[in-house]
Amino acid sequence: MYNQGYRPPQQGAPYQPQQNNWYAPPPQPQQPRKRTSGKKKPPQRKRRKSSFKAQLIKILVVLVLFAGAAAGVYVWKTKSDVRPYMSVFLDNVSVDGIDLSGKTWAEGSQLVWNQINQKQNGWYVRLRNARGDYKDITAQTLGISFDPTAALEAAWAVGHDASKNIFEMKQDIEAAKATENAFSSAEQSADTTPIDTILSTLERAAFRAPTDAYLVSFNPDDEENPFTYQYETYGQQLNTAAVRERILQMVQNLESGEILLETETLYPTVTVAELSKNVQLLNRAVTPISSSSSEDRTQNIRIAFSKINGIVLQDGDKFSFNKVVGRRSLDNGFLPAVEYVYGAESMGIGGGVCQASTTVYLAAIQSGMTITSREPHSMAVSYTELGMDATVSDTRGREIDFAFCNKSGAPIYIAAHVIKSPTNRRNLLCEVRIYGKSLEGVSYKLEAQTVQVIEKPVEPTMKEDKDHTFVKYVDETHTIKGREGYVVDAYLVTYQNGAVVARDKVSTDTYPAKADTVYYGTEVRIQ
Repeated sequence: MYNQGYRPPQQGAPYQPQQNNWYAPPPQPQQPRKRTSGKKKPPQRKRRKSSFKAQLIKILVVLVLFAGAAAGVYVWKTKSDVRPYMSVFLDNVSVDGIDLSGKTWAEGSQLVWNQINQKQNGWYVRLRNARGDYKDITAQTLGISFDPTAALEAAWAVGHDASKNIFEMKQDIEAAKATENAFSSAEQSADTTPIDTILSTLERAAFRAPTDAYLVSFNPDDEENPFTYQYETYGQQLNTAAVRERILQMVQNLESGEILLETETLYPTVTVAELSKNVQLLNRAVTPISSSSSEDRTQNIRIAFSKINGIVLQDGDKFSFNKVVGRRSLDNGFLPAVEYVYGAESMGIGGGVCQASTTVYLAAIQSGMTITSREPHSMAVSYTELGMDATVSDTRGREIDFAFCNKSGAPIYIAAHVIKSPTNRRNLLCEVRIYGKSLEGVSYKLEAQTVQVIEKPVEPTMKEDKDHTFVKYVDETHTIKGREGYVVDAYLVTYQNGAVVARDKVSTDTYPAKADTVYYGTEVRIQ
């Protein structure tokens, strides 16, 4: 660049300063100074100073040149940074899990297609059950196909926007280095109908319905195992919804693998454990049979028990001894034996059944049953305490019944037997067992307390022995000793886990005193 008014000098022409030229004239050679001593110095020629404006312009020109050079270097550097990425995928770009960073379109798309083809051809889901049986679902089964074209194009678009300048493109490149850009192939088609069909078939094959336990029979003669059960069974079902969701997830990701078909347990509504709570032994009552008891009397007890043994009373049902046992007659198998009648022992058909009714009474009241009809004997009996007996009679017009009602909320089961004493095999016992709904820690005990003793009358009672049972002649007598009478209160004591929680009076019984009875004969002895 030349200054205004500047003309390059002619060749060989001497330099001539031009008017208005901002350049300073070339410096003139200086003459050496002569020393003078006390002489006046010759006047010096003054140098023209450069213009400030010219200097500023020079500086600005230099700065512009430097700025231009720097801009050129920056543009060149940016182009150099961007150029390597123009033909390859940017960093942190992936398709279907394949890292495409630094790969060309051809290289990256080939990798993705190869993986898809390999997955589609080798993809399967194996459904296996606990027995080891299995069923495979393949891509062919579902008609699965994937197309990665859109995913590849989206991955390539990262940092390859032609509408952007090189500086914006460089920003995209830098941003890609700090960002995960993951793309997935789009599923083109997949028919899930076969999945539903397969799972429906497997569901039907795996299903097992549970069955409830139930009571098959009551075995009153088997004290060890009085009840026979049909045990419950547990069912199973396959949760196909969860399996289907897992299969679809594996289809979406083309993930091969095996799914273990785990069944869910189906529980029965009723179990033996629950049933057994309703057939607990509520009470076992035992009364001893006297060693002086005749075989016929013992047989009458057995006959009565045979009618009672095995009875099941539903909740709300009533037990009547006379209805269950029936009439005590020879036709019904009963035999003549000693019985208590109106305060005296006498022979009667069915003698001994009162011991059966008493034993049932003791078992029933101590099982929590509601006693609806019960009367004591007219005198003490040998097989239980006063206040704890229950007499019965089927004599026409003088019937006495023993009855109770089951209000336990569940059935009760009665077992009644004549058994041998465990301590002495020659002795016999009456045994009655009642089973029913568990009392949950509650138990009952019948206790009796004599509250009054009635003195025996002093004067004997005189009777003719018309039947000559004891004596025949008028000069003969036979005395049957009388006895004291008693008033007895009976209490039902309730225990909760062994502790007394209640004591309720259930009866007050009077056993009348009886004077001596003197029998005398009716015939005169012939001399």
